[in-house]
Amino acid sequence: MNWNWNETTIDFPLSSENLKNLLNTVCRKENGFSQFEFIKWCDNLTMAFEEAEASNEFDEIAFGIARDIECQWDLFLVNTYSLKELQNLDLSKVKLPQYWFIEWLKQLNEE
Repeated sequence: MNWNWNETTIDFPLSSENLKNLLNTVCRKENGFSQFEFIKWCDNLTMAFEEAEASNEFDEIAFGIARDIECQWDLFLVNTYSLKELQNLDLSKVKLPQYWFIEWLKQLNEE
């Protein structure tokens, strides 16, 4: 399948382990990248998972968490901002609640 890969400043290979590392960084508030960059990276991870599904390269829990992160981002935007606000919004300034990231990391570590 031909995916529209997101351009992101996060230059980590798409893997379950890097999802865990990046989530750790976000939870410690040590990320030098915006949450929007992280969301795009998670979206790329889900596309890579779909592409590699037959080879079982990624684990299902990491895939589910990455998918949840990108879906919750979309829902947060739609439920927080009006259409007019969204049209002019600098997505790099948007921040999801910190405890969501902590919960995702907890779920990833429980695998």
